[in-house]
Amino acid sequence: MTAPRTSPTPDAPASRRRAPGARREPTPIAGIARGLLPIPTAPYLEHGVLAYIRRFAEERGLGFRLDRFGNGYVRHAGRRRRGAAARPLVLSAHTDHPGFVVTAVRGRRIELEFRGGLSAAYGRGERLRLFASPAREDGTGGGPAALGLAVIDEVAADERGRIRSARATAADAPPRPGDLALWDVEPARVRGRRLVARGCDDLAGCAAVLSALDRAAAAGAPGELIGLFTRAEEVGLLGASAAARARLLPEDAVVIAVETSSASGGRARSGGGPIVRVGDAMHLFSPAVALWMSGVAQELAREDGEFRYQRKLMDGGVTEATAYDLYGYETGALCVALANYHNAGPGDRVAAESVDLRDLDAMARLMARLLGELARLPRARRSLLARYDRLVRGAGPRLRSRQVRAGPGGKGSATG
Repeated sequence: MTAPRTSPTPDAPASRRRAPGARREPTPIAGIARGLLPIPTAPYLEHGVLAYIRRFAEERGLGFRLDRFGNGYVRHAGRRRRGAAARPLVLSAHTDHPGFVVTAVRGRRIELEFRGGLSAAYGRGERLRLFASPAREDGTGGGPAALGLAVIDEVAADERGRIRSARATAADAPPRPGDLALWDVEPARVRGRRLVARGCDDLAGCAAVLSALDRAAAAGAPGELIGLFTRAEEVGLLGASAAARARLLPEDAVVIAVETSSASGGRARSGGGPIVRVGDAMHLFSPAVALWMSGVAQELAREDGEFRYQRKLMDGGVTEATAYDLYGYETGALCVALANYHNAGPGDRVAAESVDLRDLDAMARLMARLLGELARLPRARRSLLARYDRLVRGAGPRLRSRQVRAGPGGKGSATG
């Protein structure tokens, strides 16, 4: 029996709602990215990112709450619609990025645990920037305070050859256990058409989801759009899996995982537009959702010669769509091509990640458009089936006119 649909977030307080008929311009995605991407984060230590998301929602009169696993929800509740268009659209992005956490301090010597996936060929001799644990924040909402620098002396690998732990030497006053130690690369900057940052994966995805919500709110778009901002993705899709397993999303939701995904090996072209992702390294997602998203993207491309998109498997990693699909939600995925995935730069040296800002903006635009096109989702497969029905009916007489039989030795022979 299907449980009744429930909204995971309350309505925004009346005092913060827009006046009826009021309109505003949405915030450019570059501005959202500049505010969000520099915030230090790591699995289980995503508090600063979620604080930014909460402020972003409240400033726009959008509902916000945390679930019991610490995942954040932002909800745009526009005018109610009927039928398939009334289903909620959920856009999910994760708020963590691979990084070190301090486990022990002996003088200036620091023991570190790595949370995430990166080859142990990286790390030795690299500089780290230290940040206070979210438990030590001063309450201003600016994210963890910067503490100083450290240099990695030694890296230990796990059974898969990835970084498990490291030892480093603090250049300044040593940190405390529980503090963050992140690669000392560009925190976030827009360079022409590139967004370069310590953690595009997946804070750039979070920025795109916020941009889609912002566009829907600014336009007063009808329908229900939910941004789900998950935790601990880099250590096993944990926040998303916990929410899906506990049925914290509406049962009839269409869930789209939003990511940045490795472009290495020709998986996709950076600057080629957002990617309708049909699967990942482990799993394939709902075919009907991919068909629907592709159709909406094609329509956008016909309307606007500047808009382009790609359709790819993107098997360089695993994304949260796998968890949502396995737990029974109708699921799709969108991403943009990512350079220096998990900060793996050339020559086994750590580097900032980067994405094309145009791809990110186009993905936000596509997501906002999908909200208005939910009614087309159940028709997407039927339309394609009708096309092949017409083709078969038209070709039937020709197919029947020359039937093929198996001849001697198994070779085919035609008969009239």
